[in-house]
Amino acid sequence: MKNWRGKRAILYTRVSTTDQKDNGYSLFEQKDFLEKFCDKNDISVIKTLEEDFSGKTLDRPKINELRSLLAKNTVDLILFHKWDRFSRNISEALLEIKMIQNKGIEINSVFEYIDFSIPQQDIMLYLYLGMGEVENKIRSQRTKNGIIGALKEGRHVNKGPIGYLNGRDPINPQKPLIKLNPDKAPIINKIFQEYATGLYSQETLRKKYYHLGIKISKSQFSNMLSNPIYAGKIIVPEHNGTPQEMVEGLHEAIISLITFYKVQQVKNGKANIRISTKQDNKHDEELPLRGGILSCGKCGSNLTGSRSKSRNGNYHYYYHCNSRKGCNERFPAYLANDKLSNKLSSLQPRKEVLDLFSEILLESTKNLKQERKSTFKKLDSELVKIKSKKDKLTEKFIEDKVDEDSYNRIIKNYNDEIQDLEIQKTEAPNIDNDIDKYVEFGVFFLSSPQYFYNKAKTNIKRQIIGSIFSGKLVFEKNKYRTAEFNETTALIFNNSNELEEKSHKKRHAISNVSYSVAGTGLEPVTFGL
Repeated sequence: MKNWRGKRAILYTRVSTTDQKDNGYSLFEQKDFLEKFCDKNDISVIKTLEEDFSGKTLDRPKINELRSLLAKNTVDLILFHKWDRFSRNISEALLEIKMIQNKGIEINSVFEYIDFSIPQQDIMLYLYLGMGEVENKIRSQRTKNGIIGALKEGRHVNKGPIGYLNGRDPINPQKPLIKLNPDKAPIINKIFQEYATGLYSQETLRKKYYHLGIKISKSQFSNMLSNPIYAGKIIVPEHNGTPQEMVEGLHEAIISLITFYKVQQVKNGKANIRISTKQDNKHDEELPLRGGILSCGKCGSNLTGSRSKSRNGNYHYYYHCNSRKGCNERFPAYLANDKLSNKLSSLQPRKEVLDLFSEILLESTKNLKQERKSTFKKLDSELVKIKSKKDKLTEKFIEDKVDEDSYNRIIKNYNDEIQDLEIQKTEAPNIDNDIDKYVEFGVFFLSSPQYFYNKAKTNIKRQIIGSIFSGKLVFEKNKYRTAEFNETTALIFNNSNELEEKSHKKRHAISNVSYSVAGTGLEPVTFGL
């Protein structure tokens, strides 16, 4: 070893968390070893730099400080215990060593000394530095394999997403297992359920639930809605030629898989729905007949609604003409709202009509059951075909017969088709389980439309009106003009004898009244039945 007596040295020590755990060689031990070496060889220690940082890169705080010290030209020597303490990146290390040596400063390891005057010694330097880099790569590969293995088991290995808490598997405490956050999981469920209806935009829901603890950005909110972990699934990324896959998670799901699929349809614009960017508020509650329900009795244009503020600070709501032709039709909203509620109260079919309606509906379920069975069989057959295509495509990808871009594009299409088919299965009416509920609801609705209307939220009120009346309503001189009913409701409310006469010819159409008057979102569950 070269004689360094009288030299001025900077000592450098480094550990990473893994180094301390695996090798047990602490900063104190490195420093003690180096100081004893310097004392023995009459080397003056100017400064000791201690660092707890990964050796994968030289962009480290203490290395940056070392560079600043070297710029002052007061250093002769840089010493460390072993070369992997200086760096575990061979290309960066060789460049840094060359830059230091060009300043006339020596750099070396006490334990793995290199005599730079002998060219053959460079081989040993490459070996020392390379061993550290290889160890890092091996450790990194083991970590990746461990993560992939955990994911394939159905375990989420990173920080739990909002709605979940990190925890341990009660059966195997050494392994991670996320668990539901009792405060936030129910809120996350509500967000998914509401967005799946298609009645709300992402930003509307994000703002609505932000103050309830779901404090995330727009992009985070969108990513949350696309994360299958909430449906109990885990994504395993592509690894060593094996394509990305989705597996069943070991954690408890917050939403059903079907709800997740419906949310993806809404996000991708595939659902046949209309998204509103506003929630029902006081303004909407006072003006439920906005949105194309009322027609102007003077000019035939649509009526809209708005509010005005009186001198005493109270608000008054009005429906008024939306025409630009100078029409001044305008009347108090409360008057039109009350008159419509009264009009609905007058719709009272006879008991015999309701009994006949129930009889027709029950009889029609025989055919509906067979149709549902046939539909399920067809959908299941399609699912089997698509899943078989997915398996064959995956085999071709593994055999390098399909490029990655083509594979990802086709797999996405297959997954979209599977989602659509699964949703179609859930949306097919479950006649065996639901018929009694729907018959009861249909009869109750037809016998008490005013009750349901008054109890409903604004968007449901509009659906009730649309399910009963076929055209727009006209309100003038403090009353409604005679409005036309939909064909099926007309048979019930207008002419009971006509219903009986046509019942044999139009049983199928009449049997759909229960679903027709319910409409989208207007189901027994809507009213807590």
